[in-house]
Amino acid sequence: MTRPRVIGETEMTTPVLPHPFGLYLHVPYCAALCPYCDFAKTANFTADIQQRYLTQLAAHLRAWTSLPMLKEACRHGFSSVFFGGGTPSLFAEEYRPLFAVIGPLLQQGAELSLEANPDDITAARLAIWRELGFNRLSMGVQTFQPEGLAVLKRLHSSAQARQAIDNARAAFPTLNIDLIYGWPGQTLNAWEADLAIAIAHGVPHLSLYSLTYEGRTPLARLALRGRIQRSGDDHLADLYSYACERLGAAGYHHEEVSNWSLPGAACQHNWLYWQDHSFVGIGAGAHGYLASPQGAGLRYAYDRSDRVFNHRPLVAAAGDQVDAPALAAAFGIIPDGERNLDAWLTELIGAGLRTRHGIALDAALKRCDLVLQPTPVLSEGLNRGLLVIEAGQVRLVPDEWFREAGWGVELLRSCVVRV
Repeated sequence: MTRPRVIGETEMTTPVLPHPFGLYLHVPYCAALCPYCDFAKTANFTADIQQRYLTQLAAHLRAWTSLPMLKEACRHGFSSVFFGGGTPSLFAEEYRPLFAVIGPLLQQGAELSLEANPDDITAARLAIWRELGFNRLSMGVQTFQPEGLAVLKRLHSSAQARQAIDNARAAFPTLNIDLIYGWPGQTLNAWEADLAIAIAHGVPHLSLYSLTYEGRTPLARLALRGRIQRSGDDHLADLYSYACERLGAAGYHHEEVSNWSLPGAACQHNWLYWQDHSFVGIGAGAHGYLASPQGAGLRYAYDRSDRVFNHRPLVAAAGDQVDAPALAAAFGIIPDGERNLDAWLTELIGAGLRTRHGIALDAALKRCDLVLQPTPVLSEGLNRGLLVIEAGQVRLVPDEWFREAGWGVELLRSCVVRV
């Protein structure tokens, strides 16, 4: 059975990165803490603490890019840089010393993204960000509905968010906004209104996230005590299905389970995560991944405390072959100690099945010395056209991306040792 054609499918292309290599910089400082956010962040900081932190980011970046193991990647430079947080948009001029280090390390035409809150968007900051080299903003709108903004404890108003979008679009080549669905009390009509506003303002890229209740957050504690009511699975599915239909009709390409973009507005940095490319992550709570052509690669994370990051001295990592223990000693990072090809394949399948591009299955099987022997469930999915294997690639049809975890398990079970 052939799968149905999805609106805009034939026009969809994955960003072509000549030398994919990313940089993620985490800025953990916020004006106020959102009750649903479990990222590494703090509102307890001073100008001196913030300045020391940015100085440390620059020092760590110099140290990472001087490593012999990254010599080839650094010869081409970073194809994308992403400032995440926290709230990186609290600062503008403060980034100038850091950009003196970043600037020479960029590929021509590199994508530079900055996460921002609508209430931080001013003409002065937009001008400085553009001057520094940022060419993409990712704005945390979350919702345009006053009742939703109140539940999520956002500091901006609906009108402020709309104005920020217009100002950002006038100043920057491309823009993403984040929207959250499934917040307590949200109706389908409210979700329809949020998407209609985003479309009407011509937002080029949308990231739509189902509200999650992370264990350590105030929102999760309220839900545990019965103070707020979580949205049911059927309601969440209805909201997601509506977004797929509405955005497809408006000309957006569905890149990944949570991401949609107009033609030419795909986020190149995202595709590094989804397609097993290297990215150096620096800062409190930052994660990084150094891919390996044959092995499982190295995943690592920094301690979540900005104070630890600020005060731990850097130690030179000497030698041409720098292993995980040496990197841990040099940068204070925490390597993933359970790395093997099984873990690598699990990650590859988990990320790839969430995207339109899918997984380069033949290459992955060869790397792991495995062959594909479909389970009965996987065979049925292939026969029904829910999964497609074509030219060495396997992909799910978009309607199944919401169930990628189950299909990922079946695909892993179908990858067996070559006899």
